Amino acid sequence: MSSWCSVSAFAPQSPRLLKRNIAASLVRTCAGARTQTSACDVTSCPAEWSGVLDVEKLLSRPWLMPQPGTEITKISIEDISEATVRPRLESSSRGRILHGLREESRYSNAQNARFEHRGDSPEFHIVRDDLLHPLLGGNKLRKMDALIPELQRLGASDVVTCGGSQSAHTAALAFACSERGMSAHLLLRGERPAIPTGYNLLCGMFGHVTYIPRSEYADRAGMLSKYASQIAGSRGSVIWLDEEECDPNSPIAAESKADSRERNVVVVKEGAGDAIALLGLIRLVQFLSNPAAFGRDDPVHLVVDTGTGTTAVGVALAIALLGLPWKVTAVMLADSVENYEKHRLRLVADFCTKFCSSPAEGLVLPLRWEQRINPRKFGKVFPGEIETCRSIARQTGILLDPIYTLAAWQSAVKLSVERRGASRVVMLHTGGTLGLFGLAQRFPAEF
Repeated sequence: MSSWCSVSAFAPQSPRLLKRNIAASLVRTCAGARTQTSACDVTSCPAEWSGVLDVEKLLSRPWLMPQPGTEITKISIEDISEATVRPRLESSSRGRILHGLREESRYSNAQNARFEHRGDSPEFHIVRDDLLHPLLGGNKLRKMDALIPELQRLGASDVVTCGGSQSAHTAALAFACSERGMSAHLLLRGERPAIPTGYNLLCGMFGHVTYIPRSEYADRAGMLSKYASQIAGSRGSVIWLDEEECDPNSPIAAESKADSRERNVVVVKEGAGDAIALLGLIRLVQFLSNPAAFGRDDPVHLVVDTGTGTTAVGVALAIALLGLPWKVTAVMLADSVENYEKHRLRLVADFCTKFCSSPAEGLVLPLRWEQRINPRKFGKVFPGEIETCRSIARQTGILLDPIYTLAAWQSAVKLSVERRGASRVVMLHTGGTLGLFGLAQRFPAEF
């Protein structure tokens, strides 16, 4: 049975009623859907989304990044012989296997001539979003691509968001806001570290940081509302970004209210989990579908590590809107299938409310949630994983971290070996490099 989820048709209604009806329809049509962790066939993507929106018109708006392009690197998997990706740490006559990757496995990229490439070697491509910015590259900037101009259009003087102590999202938002004259207020979960480093350090440099007890942080909506109201004061206003209409034809506010007594505070959800954040990912997939990248005709299997799930939903939505024969595997890191599905339902409902003006039937997202090869509590690092990241970096020049991007790499390797030649496997590198600085504090002996 297919694990694709459909969205029933809808007709123009009030935004609030439309959002509620779409969400209810999504729940009905997707009830009982469960993830299958085995490799799935990449066939033609259902094209019901095609024509629902004029994508060119949707993407005709101000952007944070001048261009959507990024580098694409091809990785060859060398000397795998009879070995396959394994789901746990074990020893065998062929050597020690570290959480899905053989210790002696060798990798090379297109610029690496140290190993002789066999024509039948499994391979995959990496979309190098980690190179978008020297400090803050990754999927967080993709989410900011349309979000920051929208904050400017709303005349935001202050922006409030939240995340973990080493949140790349909060650091990226603070950086982008500071460049454009807006003040970022960052609510970080837990206690202040003894030595700020990595993303935590950048949060304090670009934004105003408040550390929130974990018990209070559990109620994110209440927490964000409380601190946004405090910043706005009695004469200011508070706007929740996900409740605003996103009209790119409306002029961007000429100047911020940062120097006035009336503050215009905009709340951005954790991980930029708002419909406007999906537009930057749609722009990315449009770039990847150009003939100079992967083209529109051949099947592609995209792999992305998943924190909040927003990036995976955005990429899958873009594939559906563009009618591409592609699929997405989202490697779950921080939540259950049920909660990721709830997030998907809300994001799609919000997106349809804001951007879909014509009826559509049988809307389908080519998205599969998949357990990490070695499931664990979020943030846990298994023995040997930091050394695996180091080995990959030395062989390919590509830096991974064991919490996020190593999980996507492992799944991409697994798919490349199991589905050799069946479809093009592409990993989206979501960045997170500065997270290694925080891990070095936790595991100094590993570094």
